Amino acid sequence: MDEPPIYLDCPKDDVNQNWSCFIKIIETKLENKFLSKHISSSELIDTLFVTLKVDTIGQLSIKGFTNNKKSTISPKVLSSVEEVVASLSKFQPAFKTNLEVPVEVHWMLPVAIYK
Repeated sequence: MDEPPIYLDCPKDDVNQNWSCFIKIIETKLENKFLSKHISSSELIDTLFVTLKVDTIGQLSIKGFTNNKKSTISPKVLSSVEEVVASLSKFQPAFKTNLEVPVEVHWMLPVAIYK
């Protein structure tokens, strides 16, 4: 079994608690960033899928963006997401348990975009 990456600013004892804490932090930071740039309303217009990577030294980065409507996402939205990801602290990288070798992990984060 492999060990997932651990976000170091959250409780490290339980993987599920760690993940929940990380999600809450990134949600709050994105919401605050969007509000400060006036990117919000009650009408959902698209979902932006952000492919994230935690590398073998624990650095979080964006690998790419896609969206479900294939419309153009505002550069204001993209730069906001990039700023939030860049502001997050490092992770403990994921490990191959049987080899104790750090590995890269990729996952997709859905971000709801409103008018």
